[in-house]
Amino acid sequence: MNAMTRRSWQFDRRRFLAAGGAVTLGAGALGALSACTLSPEGGGSDGGTTDAEGEAPELKRLVDEGKLPPLAERIPAKPLVVTPVDEVGRYGGTWRNALIGAGDTFRLQFTLGYENLVRWDLDWKATVPNVAESVTVNEDATRFTFVLREGMKWSDGEPFTVDDVLFAFHDIAMNKAVIPDTPGHLSVDGEPARLERIDDLTLEFTFAAPRALFLEQLASGPSDMLTRLPRHYLSQFHPDYAEDAEQAARDLDYSGAMELLQDAMYAGALWTNPALPRLHAWIPGNAVGDGTRMRFQRNPYYWKVDTAGNQLPYLNGIDFAMVQDSEVLLLNVLQGEIDMLDRHVNTTRNKPVLAAERESGGYRFFDLVPDKLNTLTIMLNLTCQDEAKREVFQNRDFRIGLSHAINRLELITTVHARQGEPWQVAPLRESELFDEEMAKQYTAFDLDLANEYLDRTGWTRRNGEGIRLGPDGRPISFRVLVGTGAGKPELADALELIRPGWRTVGVDMRVQNEDETLRTQLIQANEHQALVWDGDGGLDTVNTPGFFMPEWGDNSAFCPDWFTWLATEGADGQEPPEPAKEQYRIYHEQIAAEPDRERRNALMREILDIAKEQFWTIGVSTALPGYGIVGEHFRNMVQQTYFAGKFPYPGVTNPEQYYLDSDS
Repeated sequence: MNAMTRRSWQFDRRRFLAAGGAVTLGAGALGALSACTLSPEGGGSDGGTTDAEGEAPELKRLVDEGKLPPLAERIPAKPLVVTPVDEVGRYGGTWRNALIGAGDTFRLQFTLGYENLVRWDLDWKATVPNVAESVTVNEDATRFTFVLREGMKWSDGEPFTVDDVLFAFHDIAMNKAVIPDTPGHLSVDGEPARLERIDDLTLEFTFAAPRALFLEQLASGPSDMLTRLPRHYLSQFHPDYAEDAEQAARDLDYSGAMELLQDAMYAGALWTNPALPRLHAWIPGNAVGDGTRMRFQRNPYYWKVDTAGNQLPYLNGIDFAMVQDSEVLLLNVLQGEIDMLDRHVNTTRNKPVLAAERESGGYRFFDLVPDKLNTLTIMLNLTCQDEAKREVFQNRDFRIGLSHAINRLELITTVHARQGEPWQVAPLRESELFDEEMAKQYTAFDLDLANEYLDRTGWTRRNGEGIRLGPDGRPISFRVLVGTGAGKPELADALELIRPGWRTVGVDMRVQNEDETLRTQLIQANEHQALVWDGDGGLDTVNTPGFFMPEWGDNSAFCPDWFTWLATEGADGQEPPEPAKEQYRIYHEQIAAEPDRERRNALMREILDIAKEQFWTIGVSTALPGYGIVGEHFRNMVQQTYFAGKFPYPGVTNPEQYYLDSDS
């Protein structure tokens, strides 16, 4: 794995860390939080010590040959017991899947890397213990006590203990040489949490102020850094532990120890370094980018069992084909070569052909309930590096004028098969925070009204082609960034329909198609002029505020340098206007510390009221129902689940209990 491929994994670390690694506040909160202990519910439950003999036949053979310890020595005294979706499965088979290039490997984190201290239940209502056996929270949510599972092991058979979590926290996350800024979810009011060892199985986080939603943050997405940094392995590359750490890192094609530790911190090493021990159900047999496939095999030390006491996972492994594009992937699906998939091909455009070929392809559909705000969220970069464009984009009348120049009904008919209704970037009707006025403002298609708003900006002069001249005397023209590998072709299709209307009112917009890697790099460097995405937070708005206020996220980047300024207390970035500052203050000072759900919602309404007034972003129409495809022989997949940025699907559905029915 070369350094260039590895670097394509890496994030804009300052923004990422200031945002808390994964900023997740809200959906499954504890309500009026009081002293409580979490025990597993929903998808998993502790069944106590098991003396079951159930294990995969190939593992049993290795035990019989003396090449592997017996099952009782490989799993914890109290393994996590997973209740299968439909029935206890059978061992064997490989899950056939696919990735579109190395830039698509972020999906691996949600597919087989979701092993956090706590996790979401299937209903997205509460957090439940996962790696931790139990969690206790004190009355004011300043102290969180985790008890780990006795006898749990990494994939190489080494014990997973409190020392691993302490190493991840003190030697990686809090080490300024590795990470300049403390991860946001491990601090409060700029002060890092304290993590202390209570005994061999117990550790305790203490915060200087209430951290009512800490468990929700730990349960969401990439907030798993505390459970994927093995001390026994990474210490050989840590200068505080090994004299030859620098050379050891260079031997693995890193520039030095810090780059290797940073790569491990940001999860890139999970897929570029197969030797890295992990807690996942399957472990990689090769690095991403090495060959045309990425294969995973069963972890013999996996620490979960089913309700009959059989060690999971059922499937022998996962085989990801590295395909060229979504058209190739669609052909693979139609030919019955994919067992379960939820991205790239599951578009409105493809659904008729997928439906027509279900029988011959041997698959069925399952439902994905979207947390999407919109089919198309248009984000002009309000902190654009080009000073003239920044002035244009920051003019509210300019944004309103563009909104009135969008023929939403035509777009809904043409691109979305008549599904949906005109809608701004606003919570959906099903949300507790639904606001019809916010959802419907400025959605009327009216070119005269659009010109009226655009004339209010003062940029009324036009060139010979009818394009308005901006504050620098140059035509108002900008590029809208679209990811070609995002599996969302409708984004570019919608923009092409919007272009003529905007040009009629004197604004030249061009579509900038880029592959996902370059697109992400442009956004992280604040080098984009505008971008589009569908946008998360339609249902779980408190949990996903980045499309309403300054917050960091690769796909919610309408004001990245405002967020940088706020997160660094003015050290970097651009100073935002007062309304944006107020939104940030409410969210990070009040919502983050508020244990009561209703009060949090009331505070979020204040943030939404500001967003409604300022009209930061432009929407088109309501999100469409989602779907995925699953083979008729693929068992224990739920028929319906949520599809959201902060709900780590499909990991939440417990892929370790999927199995293949050879009789179907």
